[in-house]
Amino acid sequence: DMEINNLDYYLSILNEQQLEAVTHKGNSLLILAGAGSGKTRVITTKIAYLIEKENVDPYRILSVTFTKKAANEMRQRAIVMNEKAALSNIRTFHSFGSWFLRKYYDVANLEQTFTVYDDDDVVTLVKKSCPSLSTKEAKIAAKQIALAKDYCLLPEDDLSIVGSEFDLNEIYSSYQKRLVATGNVDFGDLILKPVQLIHENPQIASYIQNRFGVIMVDEY
Repeated sequence: DMEINNLDYYLSILNEQQLEAVTHKGNSLLILAGAGSGKTRVITTKIAYLIEKENVDPYRILSVTFTKKAANEMRQRAIVMNEKAALSNIRTFHSFGSWFLRKYYDVANLEQTFTVYDDDDVVTLVKKSCPSLSTKEAKIAAKQIALAKDYCLLPEDDLSIVGSEFDLNEIYSSYQKRLVATGNVDFGDLILKPVQLIHENPQIASYIQNRFGVIMVDEY
């Protein structure tokens, strides 16, 4: 009738390198490994390991990945190993950005109940901002604006890395003014605005650093 300790079992099935990564302490760690080699397994096991073996407050753990499916899987796997992992912040990058902006909506000059514009909303707003663009051009510009925001580039920056078939600086600038006036955000703002707020507000940066003592990024 001896109950198997879930975490000890999951630690026992790791290979040597995975176990080394899970039990690593101190400075930042970068894991370079191919697809299917167990990077996500390392992160989920590490979340449970930190909570159970290192007495880290689960509330102070942030883990981010790209897709909702991956984030949900990570959350479920970590909870199986230690149910306290349910208190950790395991999200997509964009979901974390949304969480962050809901918390600091006033500093970000947003409506408290702001909406996140989807791709169609963005194309519509680009068209309204620059009526001379065709729908096809507006769609291209919308994608390029989204890419610019992913690179944390502003309308006044050099946008040649993003696209050069029309004056993207002017289109982006007109679009952004209209978007700001609505009090809403687009998907790209969920990445760009938190970065801006952290750079511009030492108090916010300090809070986030103290709030999340452990940050893990699962990137593919």
